[in-house]
Amino acid sequence: MYALDTTNKRPLPVNVDSLGNLQVDVVSMSGGGDATAANQAAAKAVLDNILVKNGEIETTADAILAKNTEIETTADAILAKNTEIETTADAILAKNTEIDTVLDNILIKNTEIDAAVDSLVTANHTDLSAINGELSKTTPSFTQSTLIDNAAIASGGDSSEIDMGDNRHLTLFGTSSVNGGQWVLVRKSASGGTKIPDGSKYISTSEVIPSSGTFSFAVTFENVGSRYLALRNSSSGSQTATVFSVLHR
Repeated sequence: MYALDTTNKRPLPVNVDSLGNLQVDVVSMSGGGDATAANQAAAKAVLDNILVKNGEIETTADAILAKNTEIETTADAILAKNTEIETTADAILAKNTEIDTVLDNILIKNTEIDAAVDSLVTANHTDLSAINGELSKTTPSFTQSTLIDNAAIASGGDSSEIDMGDNRHLTLFGTSSVNGGQWVLVRKSASGGTKIPDGSKYISTSEVIPSSGTFSFAVTFENVGSRYLALRNSSSGSQTATVFSVLHR
């Protein structure tokens, strides 16, 4: 294969390699584009820098890819953990629903109990009040009053009436002008009713009170058994006496 040498007007052979590829050596060309031109050297230097930079970029890209792989692995682990958390949260929600149902049932039952208790209290209020009244009678209570106030009581004479009310026990104490003055408890069939002296409830004054000329006594009758009572002078003569009565349960 030949090409025309336009300067000498003669044909010259065109070189090819063993494979038939065209071999061209550009010695010079207009515009400075030949292989030895400065712009070609500068272009090669830029290309070399680009090649180096591309190597750095590739290294950085490999590092980013490795980091992304780590992030993906971590994200997968987080996703798995979130799935576990979601499962646990669903179980907690289901349990809370059960608890809420149980609490609702308890509330309903408590409402029923409250209504039943209110009904029971209302139905038994009268009985409870009566029981409370009876229980109050067991509480210690003392009512003291003056039975005879420095008065002369003739032989066979009685004191004012004693109303025991709800009380069971009677205490009498006082003084008499007579040493060994005798008193007896009188029971009554009703207020102001028939008087029945009780000889078993006998009282005698004996303890002298110094510098007073009087003699004292104190006695307690338990479970008296009568509501209306009186104190009678059973001595042979008159007695000037002061006597106090205490009613107690």
